[in-house]
Amino acid sequence: MSESILNAVNDNIPKILNNHDCGITHRYVNGGSFLDVLHCSNHRTPEADEIISVFTEISKAADGSYGVIYLRDDEDKNNCNEFQVFVFKHGTCSKVSDNKLSPCIPQIEADIRNTDK
Repeated sequence: MSESILNAVNDNIPKILNNHDCGITHRYVNGGSFLDVLHCSNHRTPEADEIISVFTEISKAADGSYGVIYLRDDEDKNNCNEFQVFVFKHGTCSKVSDNKLSPCIPQIEADIRNTDK
C-alpha cells in the first residue's frame, strides 16, 4: 500500500469513528494502526450491531485490515449456545462458525441442568 493511500486510510478512520459512539478506540502500536473494543452486556444491544457495522465500514476503507469479533447472545434462539464469529479481511465481513469455544455448553460452561453426573 502506498504511503498516500495509507495516509488517506488513516485520515478516514477517525472520521468514521466520530460518526459513532460505541466505544471503539483507535491507537498506534509498533507503527501499526489498531482498533479495539470491549462491549459487555447481558443481551444483544444496538451497540453490538453498530460495532460490527463500524468494523465493516473500516474494513472496506482499509482493504488490508483484518480482525475478528466474537459475539455471544444467549437470547438468540438459533445461536444461544455458540459464539458468532465475524471475520474481517480483504474489505469484507463474513460470519463463520466457531469450533474452539462452541458449543458453549459443555465447552466452557457446565450443563447445570444435567444432574446425572
